[in-house]
Amino acid sequence: METSNRSKVASRLRGLAACASLLVAGCVGDIGAGATPPGGGTAASGGGANPSGGESGVCSPRLERRIVLLADLQFSNAIRDLLGDEAIEPGQAPDARTKPFAKKGVVVGTSLVHARLARAAYAAESLAGRFEQVTGCAAGDDGGDDACAKEFLTRFAQRAFRRPMEATELDNLWAVYSLGRETSVERGVSLAVEAVLASPSFSYRTELGDVASGDVVRLTAHETASELAFFLTDSLPDAELAAAADSGALHDPEELKRQTERLLEKPETRSSLSTTLIAAWGLSNLFGTVKDPGLFPEYTSSLQASMFHETELLLDELLWNRGADVSTLLTSRETFVNGPLAEVYGVEHTGAAPEEFAKVTLPADERAGILTQPGLLAALSRTDNTSVVARGLFVRGALLCMGKIPSPPEALAGAIEDLLKADMTERERAEARAGNATCAACHKQFDAFGLLLERYDPVGRYRDTLEGEPIDARVDLANMGDIDGVYTSAVEFADTVAQTDGFAACVVRHLVTYGTDDEALSTYDCQVERVIAALPEGQRTLPNIVNAIVTSPALTERAKEK
Repeated sequence: METSNRSKVASRLRGLAACASLLVAGCVGDIGAGATPPGGGTAASGGGANPSGGESGVCSPRLERRIVLLADLQFSNAIRDLLGDEAIEPGQAPDARTKPFAKKGVVVGTSLVHARLARAAYAAESLAGRFEQVTGCAAGDDGGDDACAKEFLTRFAQRAFRRPMEATELDNLWAVYSLGRETSVERGVSLAVEAVLASPSFSYRTELGDVASGDVVRLTAHETASELAFFLTDSLPDAELAAAADSGALHDPEELKRQTERLLEKPETRSSLSTTLIAAWGLSNLFGTVKDPGLFPEYTSSLQASMFHETELLLDELLWNRGADVSTLLTSRETFVNGPLAEVYGVEHTGAAPEEFAKVTLPADERAGILTQPGLLAALSRTDNTSVVARGLFVRGALLCMGKIPSPPEALAGAIEDLLKADMTERERAEARAGNATCAACHKQFDAFGLLLERYDPVGRYRDTLEGEPIDARVDLANMGDIDGVYTSAVEFADTVAQTDGFAACVVRHLVTYGTDDEALSTYDCQVERVIAALPEGQRTLPNIVNAIVTSPALTERAKEK
């Protein structure tokens, strides 16, 4: 399109937005938790403020006593740990790669209850043909062994509920067992197992506590074990952790730390924590993205899986094998590629076969850690173009936890659609938004981040030009605290961010949020600030971060109801 025509389009769009602005209030700041403190500064910079309440030096609990619904992945994993893979109906097990980071929008309504009752029934019925293998009890036409069946059910229910059984609960369980026992021991056990898995005590974990100090309640040892296990492994406490809860030893901070360090040595724990971070960054959305096949025929489901696995391999290498500071996730010039990914990167693939992943060093002036990985960039693009808005919101929100931005008013929908359809570059669209006061109030807080990533196309390939014209990725970040300045590339920006506490604080915030289900937590709440302060100088490794979180009051203390 001619420059004059582009100007006309931009002018019309500004006019539409201006008209719409008469109907709605403009965006004048951040809405929601995690906003940047007034005056700029690093989100985790400390200071005298204590947004969680309480007097100076006191970090009061943000959360009251409550019960917490297990996520679908946790619910399924718990059934699998109790009864084996056969207890999960084929095709019904949630994919760990796409686990949601937060439960926002989950409603405990009829459909969810019916789904979990159906899974409980399927798991119980799966005992058929493997009764002796699972229970250790004999079965057959002679009726079976009641004592053995009841011993199994007691162990099963205690592990499923993550706490000792009360006498009335056992009585109810025996009543269900007896009903099925009229047919056979196997039927009695099956009905009892179904009742346990259908119980709220299985689907929910409690945070009610039993020891109060003023307005603060400390979680019981069993509640702490349950919270720790689902935080680190997305499943039930294992035998050793459960034993530490049974003995009360888990109340000792040193034992809690020992159990955490033991769990962190397990590959499944490391994989689960890595996937939690990937979920926090929204990379699981990659599997739902579609590209125009005429423009990007190489963008297949196989390439998506390769992109996702690249991030898994990089996190495993940096965070677990090397024990590197989390900031290296923003600065690493090394990654892992198979043949198709090597083509996206434009580097040589050295693997023995096209599907084999091999370590490569990327051009230092083009790539820097997770921010410039193709998977992330593809997930944050449209079907036929990049998206300054989606990429900018990601950097501001998921990467730096700088705060939520409200959705645009519905009255602007038409103007936004026109802007997206216009034959303009992403920078020209950003300039059109900047020219309207209503749009600019919000977009000035994140568009610049997205413009820094314009040198990466919709599938994440690096490019210097667009339609024969050089790409201008230069931005001037103002009022951004420690990251104020002029940047000419995403690489330069990533290297600068890595030198601040902002990214590490955001990682801490994501992990505390996942462990506690506190979705309103921000990086300047004391629960995050104290974890950052507790880390050894220059050793913000993921194990150190997890240990600091686990031994902090954020996981083990709740407030009495007011």
